[in-house]
Amino acid sequence: MITEDRARQYELGLLKTGKESEVFLVERHLGDRVNLLAAKRYKAFEDRMFRNDSRYRAGRRTGVSRDDRAMARGTTIGMALRAQQWIETEFETLGRLWSAGVSVPYPVQRQGREIMLEYLGDDASAAPRLVQVRAERRYLELLYEQLQTNLVLMVECGVVHGDLSPYNLLVWEDRLVVIDLPQAVDPIMNPNGLSLLERDVINTCSWFSKKGVATDASELLADLIGRLFRR
Repeated sequence: MITEDRARQYELGLLKTGKESEVFLVERHLGDRVNLLAAKRYKAFEDRMFRNDSRYRAGRRTGVSRDDRAMARGTTIGMALRAQQWIETEFETLGRLWSAGVSVPYPVQRQGREIMLEYLGDDASAAPRLVQVRAERRYLELLYEQLQTNLVLMVECGVVHGDLSPYNLLVWEDRLVVIDLPQAVDPIMNPNGLSLLERDVINTCSWFSKKGVATDASELLADLIGRLFRR
């Protein structure tokens, strides 16, 4: 993967648009080397539709009391700081999870409101979301096993996705990949952490269950919480 600053890059088009950000396909060149990357660009905080992030922010601190007060009050400066913290959280969390073996896109670099990520897909199309996958039950069972493995690794890293669903899980080359982590929380430091973990488990287990895969959300949640408190 090309990470050098001297590389040249060309934007090839829009891959995904959402309330908070847009993702563009970028082609990087360095000498004879060429590779595709995904550039996730967060919208300016004035244009973002997601405002009610209090349940995710709980327990987060910058270490600068003035900034923390501004963020809590929702001043103009505070909103800008909250938007920046959102981006920093995603980049830092992706790096930590990737290093721990969680199936996430490799975070290449962060600059301003943009995060450059490993691109999952080929020249023809990007990797589909789990919700778009049409497959036999046995294949979905394998993906569900990967989901459980990733959730275990994540809680062992002290990370709860906080908004996990079939819409932010990709499938590429038989691999389930977790994406979209700006709202990720520490399940112990955040007072809403365990309820967010429960929601993640229920949302994903319900989808697999509807596809005929045997799941037990209560058992999985109990196992994850047990691992969490044994860390």
